[in-house]
Amino acid sequence: MIAIPEAVLTAAAQDALRDLKRHRYDPSALDTLIASDVLVPLPAEIAARDAEDTDMMTLPVLEYPPGTQAVVVFTCEERLSDAFPEIHCYRQVQLEVLAANWPTEADLTLAIDLGHPDAVTFTSAAVRSVLSHCQR
Repeated sequence: MIAIPEAVLTAAAQDALRDLKRHRYDPSALDTLIASDVLVPLPAEIAARDAEDTDMMTLPVLEYPPGTQAVVVFTCEERLSDAFPEIHCYRQVQLEVLAANWPTEADLTLAIDLGHPDAVTFTSAAVRSVLSHCQR
C-alpha cells in the first residue's frame, strides 16, 4: 500500500474548496471534498466530555452568521488555529462520515475553513445532497 502524504491530501481538499467558490456544485470538487478529512475543533469542555464517551462526537455549534447555527470544520491545523487560536484539540474525521451522521433534529449549517477566503458553507439539506451526490 502506498501512503499519500497528508500535505497532498490537504492541498486537494483546499483546491476543491477553491473550485467550489467558483463553481458551486462542481462534481469533481464535491467528490474530492467529501473524500477528504476535516478537523472538528473541540473546545475544552467538549473535549473533556467526548473523552469519557469515545463512541460519540459532540459537534461544536456556533452562531454564524448571526441567527444561523453552524458547525465549523477545517481542512488543516493552520486554518483552524487562524480562526480559533485558543482551541488546541480537534477530531479528524472524513467529511463523508460527518455528512452521513449529520444531525437531523436541528437545522445546522456546515462551514468549512471559516475565516479563510476559500471558506464554503452548506445548509443541512446541502450536506445531505453532497453525500447523495457522492453515493451515485
